[in-house]
Amino acid sequence: MNNVRLSISARAALLAAGASFALPAAAQAPVGPPVAAAVADQPADQAPAAAETVDDAYDDYAEDEIVVTAPRLAGQLDTDIKAEAELDEAAIASYGVSNVAELLEALAPQTRSGRGRGSGRPIILVNGRRIGGFGEVRNLPPEAIAKVEVFPEEVALQYGYSADERVVNLVLKPNFRQVSVEAEGGIPTQGGRFQSEIEPSFLAITDSGRININTGWEHKSMLLESERNLVYDDPAQAAEAPARSLSSASDEYRIDATVQRSLNKVTDASLNVRFDQTDTRSLLGPGLGGVGDPLERDSRARNLTSTASVNGMLGDWRWSVSGNYADADQRTFTDRISGARDRFDSSQQTFGGNANLSGTVTEGWAGPIRLSLTGSYSGLRFDSRSENANGVTTTDLARDLPGVFGSLTVPLLDPEYEVGKVGRVSLTLSGQVQNPSDFDALKSWGANVNWGVTDNLSLIASFNQDEAAPGIQQLGAAPLVTPAVTYYDFATGQTVQITTTTGGNPFLLAEQRRDIKLGLNWSPPMVEGLNFSVNYNRNKSYDTANSLPLLTPEIEAAFPDRVTRDANGVLLAIDQRPVNFDRAENSQIRWGLNFGKSFGQQEQRRPAGAPGGEGARQGGREGGGGPRMGGRRGPGGRFGGPQGGRWQVSLYHTIKLTDTVLIRPGVPELDLLNGSATGSGGGSNRHLFELDGGLFNKGVGVRLSAKYDSGSTVTGGTAGDLKFGDLATFNLRFFVDFNQKPKLTEDLPFLKGSRLRLSIDNVFDAQRKITDANGVVPLNYQPGYIDPLGRYIELEWRKTF
Repeated sequence: MNNVRLSISARAALLAAGASFALPAAAQAPVGPPVAAAVADQPADQAPAAAETVDDAYDDYAEDEIVVTAPRLAGQLDTDIKAEAELDEAAIASYGVSNVAELLEALAPQTRSGRGRGSGRPIILVNGRRIGGFGEVRNLPPEAIAKVEVFPEEVALQYGYSADERVVNLVLKPNFRQVSVEAEGGIPTQGGRFQSEIEPSFLAITDSGRININTGWEHKSMLLESERNLVYDDPAQAAEAPARSLSSASDEYRIDATVQRSLNKVTDASLNVRFDQTDTRSLLGPGLGGVGDPLERDSRARNLTSTASVNGMLGDWRWSVSGNYADADQRTFTDRISGARDRFDSSQQTFGGNANLSGTVTEGWAGPIRLSLTGSYSGLRFDSRSENANGVTTTDLARDLPGVFGSLTVPLLDPEYEVGKVGRVSLTLSGQVQNPSDFDALKSWGANVNWGVTDNLSLIASFNQDEAAPGIQQLGAAPLVTPAVTYYDFATGQTVQITTTTGGNPFLLAEQRRDIKLGLNWSPPMVEGLNFSVNYNRNKSYDTANSLPLLTPEIEAAFPDRVTRDANGVLLAIDQRPVNFDRAENSQIRWGLNFGKSFGQQEQRRPAGAPGGEGARQGGREGGGGPRMGGRRGPGGRFGGPQGGRWQVSLYHTIKLTDTVLIRPGVPELDLLNGSATGSGGGSNRHLFELDGGLFNKGVGVRLSAKYDSGSTVTGGTAGDLKFGDLATFNLRFFVDFNQKPKLTEDLPFLKGSRLRLSIDNVFDAQRKITDANGVVPLNYQPGYIDPLGRYIELEWRKTF
C-alpha cells in the first residue's frame, strides 16, 4: 500500500476510476470505522453513493495524508484474515477445467482442511454471500468466474459456519452467457473398461440474476477379474474369475437447474433442483449354472435434491435464509447360490433450513465488533427393509436437529485506529448448541486469534471443542449381508472368501472433540506471486464411531464376538457394523507454497474494477466495490486472440507427528505410524507430498499433478508383517483453447469456441506394492484389486456457443 498526498479534485478523479481511500487516523475517530470498509460491504449498484460519503468525510481533512489502494472486485470478501490463495481469470483458465466441481478438485491441495473434520468439501460463497448449497455452483463454467479466493477455516465463523472447512469465494462476472456441450471418453491402458460421458449446459448471467441448466449421461462398462493379471492361491478361483467383477457397470442420468434473481438492489433469491439416477450391475461369482451363470447384484439409486436461499441487507446487517429438501432411494437385489434373491430397499429424506444475520454490533477501540448469528433446523427420516434367508428386517429412523450458532469478532489492535503498532490483532469467539431428538444436547465452542503482522504476514491460533452424534444409519441401518468377499486374514496369512455384515449399531455414543491449530501465511514482498503457508493441527477425539477396523490380532482380541472361524481356524465371517473407539489422537504439520505469474500480457483497455493481470492482494479494509464489469470477457476474450500466458506451481508437504487409537480400555493402544492399522489400506503414512504445476500460453496448456506418500507397515499375524510400500503417482493434462488460436479458427470456423483436452491419470501406471514377511503379495492386495484401472487415458471435447 502506498501513501500519497492528494487534493480533493485528484481524489474525485481516482474515485471515478474505481480507486478507494482509507481514512487517516484523525478522520476515523469521529466517523467510526474506515469508510472504505463500509463501501466494500455495499453492492456494486450503491458504490457511487458510498464514494460520495468518502469525499464528504474528507472535506474537513483536505490537507491530511490519504491512502490510495487498488480497486477491489464487487463480491470479494471483507475480512481481516488474509486469503491463502487467489486466482484471477488467467490463473483459472490455466487449469483447463470445465466447471467449478473440476476446479475445486484441481485445487484440493489448497482447499483441504487440516482439521480432518467436516465433509471434505470447502464452504462455498458466491460474491461474498452464502448460498443454499453446492448444487448452485457445481456446474458453473470457469469462464464465468472473475476471481477465486481461498481462506482458512476461521473465516467460516464470520458467515455462520463452524470452522471445519476452508472457505472458497467465487466472484462471478455480472454479464455472461454460454451454451456448451462436452463429450468425453476414456479407457485404461490395460483395457477391459470403457467410460463415456456427454454433458450439455446453459448459463446466462445478467444484471437481474442468473440461470444455469445442466444435463448429463455417463456410462461405465464392467471390468472383470479375468481382465487383470491376478494370481490366485487356489486354481479353482482362477477358473471363476470371469464370473466376478472388479468394477461394476453403471449408467448415470442427471439434470440440474439453478435460477438466481435479484429482487432489488440489495436482495437476491436462488433455487436449485437436481435429479439423478444411477443403475449398477456387478458379478459376485459362479451361480448354480457355473461360471456361465454368475451371481449378480443389481442396484438402482435415485436422488432428488433441492435448495433455496434469499440474501439481503437490513440496514448495515447482512441476512440470509435458506432451505433444503432431498430424497434418496435405493433398491438392491443380490443373487444367492441357493437360487434365491436378497432384496434391500432404503429411503432417506433430509430437510431443513437456517437463517443467518451478520453485521457490526458497535464500534470498538480497534475497529468494528462483528456478530454472526445462525439459527438452524435439520430433519432426517430413514426407512429400510432387508429381506434374505434369515427373514425380513425393517428399520424406521428419524432425527430432528434444531440448533443455534454464533460468533463474535473483536478487533484488539489496529494501527489505523492508533491502537498498537504491531499490526492488526482480532479475537473471534464462537459457540453452538444443538439438540438432537435421539441424543442429549450437543455443545461446542471455540476461540481463535488472528494477527495480521503486516500486509504480507499473518498468524492464526485457534481452539475448538465440539460434540457430535453418530449418523442415524450408523445407529440403526438394517443389516446387509454380502457373501464371497475377498479378505486377507492376518491370523493365518491366507486370503479367503468370507461373508461380511454391515448395518447399524444402536449403542453408539456421541463423539467428543478437542482441536488446536496454529497457522502462518506469508507472501514475501520481494517475490511477487509467491505465497507460503504452514499449519500445525492437533486433534483429539473420544468415542469416535467407526466401522470395525482391519482384523489384525489386536482388533480380533478386542472384538472376539465379531469374528467367526471354523474348527480349523479358517476365517468365515466378520460383523463390520460400527463400534466406538475410546480415544483417537493425531497431530501433523502441513506446509506449502504457491507461486505463479502471468507473462506476455498485451496492453488492453479494461473498465475500472475489471479483473486483469495478477490482481492485488488486498485486506478487508481496502477498496470498494467498483463499477460493474463487462461480460463475455476472459483470457483472450470470448472469441478474442491470445493475451499472453501464465505459469503456476504449488507444493504441499504433510508430516504426521502422531496418530494413535485406543479401541477400548485394557487393550493396547494402536500406533498407526508404527505398525498398527484400523483399515484395509494399512497404517498412516508419515509423509505426503502434493505437487501441482502448469503452463498456459496462447491457448495451449499443460498441467502436471503428482502425489507421493511414504507407505506404512502393519505388524503381527502368523505371516509376519504386512508392508505397504510407498507410492508416487503422476497425472498429466494437455489442452488447447481454440478461442486463442484466431488464425486456426479463421481457416476452420467450427473450432471457434472449442477446447480439446487429453488427460492421462497415473502416467507411469504406478501401483502400491504390498507384501507379507515372505515377500508374497496377498491376493486381495494385488494391483488388480487395489487399483483395477491403473493408467487411464481420457479425451474430452468441449464446444461453447
